[in-house]
Amino acid sequence: MKRAIALSVVIAALALISLPVLGATTLEVVWMGWPKNLVDAQIEGFRKAYPDIPVDIQLVPFNQLFQTLEVRLASGHAPDVFIVDGPLTASYATRGYLLPLDDVFTETELAAWFPSSVAACRWNGRLYAAPYATSSVGLYFNKTIFRKYGVALPSENPGERLTWEQAAELARKLTIDENHDGQPDTWGLILEQSDRPYQILPLAESRGARALSADGAVSEGYITSPAFIEAATFYSKLFNEWKVSPKGLLEAPVAREYFGCGKAAMMLGAEWNISRLAAFKDWEFGLAPHPYFAGGRAVTPTGGWNVGIGSRTANRDAAVRFLKFITGRDASIAWTKLFGNAPARRDVYAALPDVFKNPMWQVLLHEMDTTASPRPVTPGYLQYESILKDAFNAIQFGADPASTLESAARQIDRDLAKYR
Repeated sequence: MKRAIALSVVIAALALISLPVLGATTLEVVWMGWPKNLVDAQIEGFRKAYPDIPVDIQLVPFNQLFQTLEVRLASGHAPDVFIVDGPLTASYATRGYLLPLDDVFTETELAAWFPSSVAACRWNGRLYAAPYATSSVGLYFNKTIFRKYGVALPSENPGERLTWEQAAELARKLTIDENHDGQPDTWGLILEQSDRPYQILPLAESRGARALSADGAVSEGYITSPAFIEAATFYSKLFNEWKVSPKGLLEAPVAREYFGCGKAAMMLGAEWNISRLAAFKDWEFGLAPHPYFAGGRAVTPTGGWNVGIGSRTANRDAAVRFLKFITGRDASIAWTKLFGNAPARRDVYAALPDVFKNPMWQVLLHEMDTTASPRPVTPGYLQYESILKDAFNAIQFGADPASTLESAARQIDRDLAKYR
C-alpha cells in the first residue's frame, strides 16, 4: 500500500512538472491543499495589485505535500514559491533548495513576527523563509456529553490545566458503550493527529525527555530515555489497556468529524478547530489548557508554516513580491478570517480583537506565550518524523513502546549520520 501511495505521489508530482508553461512570467506556487475558494480569496489582492504576474497556484493535499515537494525539489523542477513546514526549513536549506532571504527583509519587517517564528526560518545564521502561520493545541471537550453523564467540566481558565492522569480518568468515565455491543458509542479522548510527532512529542517533554540531541544528529538516548518510554507507555495505554481512544483514527479531518458529531467527549486539537467546530450546532464545546504529567512541566506543541522561494527560480522579483504579499499584514488578516489559523504576525492579533477575545483563543494565546515547544531542528527532519510516526503508529496498535522506540532510534540515527 505504501509503495502504491508513493508511486501515486510521484506520478502526481511529475504531472505537475509537465504542466504547460503558462507564460514567461507566470509564477508557479505549490501550496497546501486548503479549499481553493479560500486560497483564491486570499490572493485576490495580489492578482489585482500585480496583474502582470499571473499566478499558477497548485494545491496539494497535506498527506501528499511533502513527498510531492521532495520529488519536485530533487528533480531540479522546483516551483518559484512553495509552502514550507517549519521543521523542514533546515532540511531544504541544507540541500540548497531555498533562496537565502537575508537581503529581502529588514530587521524592522522581521520584528512584525514572533521571534520564535523567525528563528524557525533560519538555518546556520541565514534566513531561508518567511513565517506564515504558527499553531497551538489544547483540550477541546464536549460540554453536552459531560453534563449528560454528570461529569464536572474541566477548567477553561488559561493556566488551570488537568494532569494527564486526570484527563485519562475523565476519558475512562466518558467512554460509553450505550448498546453494550462491545464497541464504544462515545470515546473518552481522541488525538487530532494521533501518530504525528507534532502532537505526541510534548507528552514526552512533559515527562522531562528531549526528542533529539542538541545538534539534531542523534536520537539514541533521547527517544529511548526512560522518560520518553514512560510517556509512550501512557500513550499506548490510551488505546490498548484503558481503550479510551480509537485505534487507526489517523486523519485530522476524520478525527475532527468524530469529535464534532459527538462521538468523543474530548479531543486534543489545534487552534483551527475553534472556527470549524462552530459548524456543529447540536453540541456545546469548551477548551481547556493542554494537560501535563503530574510532577512534570506543561509543554504544548507549536510551529507552523513558512514560505520559501526556490533557489533556482527564474522569477526572483515576482517571487519576492508574492512572498511579501502572502506573509504581509493584510493577507495574514484575510487568512485568519477565512481559515482560523494562528497568525505568525503579532500585528494581526491587535488588528482582530473581536476574534482573539474568544475565551478559547485566550487559552491558546496563554499557551503560545508560556508553554510552547517547537519540534526539534535537524536537516534530517523528514526522515526523523517519518520513522517516529511509524513507531507511534505501531505502539498505538499494541507494539511494545521500549523495543519499538529502540528500533526507531537505530533507523533514525543511520539516516542522520550523513548530516554529522
